[in-house]
Amino acid sequence: MCKHLRKMSKDINSSNFRMDANERRKRIIGVSIIGIVTNLLLGALKAVLGILSGSIALVSDALNNITDSSSSLITIIGTKLAGKAPDKQHPFGHGRTEYLTSLLIGGIVFITGFQSLIGSLKAIFNREEMNTSIVTAIIIIATIVAKIVLGTFTENSGKKYNSGALIASGADAKNDAIVSLVTLISTLIYMFTKISVDGIAGVIISAFILKTAYEVLSDTVKKILGERVDGDMVRGIKEIARNTEGVINCFDLILNDYGPDFYTGSINVEIEDSRSIGEIYPILHEAQTKIYEKYNVFLVFGFYSVDVNDEKYKKIKSILKNYKENERHIINYHGIVIDEKDSTIYCDITRDFDIKSETVIENVNRILKEEFPEYKIHVNIDTEFAGE
Repeated sequence: MCKHLRKMSKDINSSNFRMDANERRKRIIGVSIIGIVTNLLLGALKAVLGILSGSIALVSDALNNITDSSSSLITIIGTKLAGKAPDKQHPFGHGRTEYLTSLLIGGIVFITGFQSLIGSLKAIFNREEMNTSIVTAIIIIATIVAKIVLGTFTENSGKKYNSGALIASGADAKNDAIVSLVTLISTLIYMFTKISVDGIAGVIISAFILKTAYEVLSDTVKKILGERVDGDMVRGIKEIARNTEGVINCFDLILNDYGPDFYTGSINVEIEDSRSIGEIYPILHEAQTKIYEKYNVFLVFGFYSVDVNDEKYKKIKSILKNYKENERHIINYHGIVIDEKDSTIYCDITRDFDIKSETVIENVNRILKEEFPEYKIHVNIDTEFAGE
């Protein structure tokens, strides 16, 4: 298996892998360029109108658009850097660079929101006359429509190309439409009543900007720290493993995120004890290749054999099943191995984070000892790193 794993590792540097990743990155960059041009045009237009009319809310809105342009530019730079080929120091590539650029974008958005908030609070206590017109209102309405269209396009592109940065940018653009709506309301109120709520509108806009910054930073920090992987990819990997000839079930899937393009990890599978290593190896390698080709996941298989027809195995499985049904913090049980030579029963228990490992070990030892007093019990506690 090691020989084939080395071959698959070399395939990470192959032209086919890079071609797929490069195509994805080209599309992301293309969408980002559209976002830059659109936001610069909208930002410049709003800035001019805001300065001419003396509207703090409109200037804050313009600043938000210009910040979005700089964020898209950073996304392009980060995507380019993430596309660098693997090297000696970074054998799994540079895909995590995308997360670092997201962190930078979040910081820029936060600073923009904070500056906008300060300016808006000053405007509340130092009210100035505004010079608004119906043309200003019409232009703001047009920018709302433009932001909704841009946001939908960008978000859908992000889902299509598996880009968290684009999905966030699309959501941010839709939030911008709400921000522009607040600016519009502020403008219309002043036009018809001469009552200025411009500073208050600016504070509301600043709050939206700060909320977006928090969401971007929070999501990025989770990815950098390493978050639990769920969803279709996990279900798909487990489905391939479970449908592999000779495999009874699979457990302990671990996935390490090296960027949106590539994961490494491992999985343990139960195999029929009648199968030899020489027989099961090519079967598992075929499953390994399927997973790699479909999901770009470089997965190592661990395995243990079980005799599903053994009466002791059936009894232990029944006891553990009953324990799981009566203890809501137990996720699954597996890895049941009976070592007759050393009179030891081995089993793995996966629990959630609301019960202590010591408690589970004590309970499993007790219930298995009641049925098998002559055996030593060895309980291994697992963590569910990836869920369906």
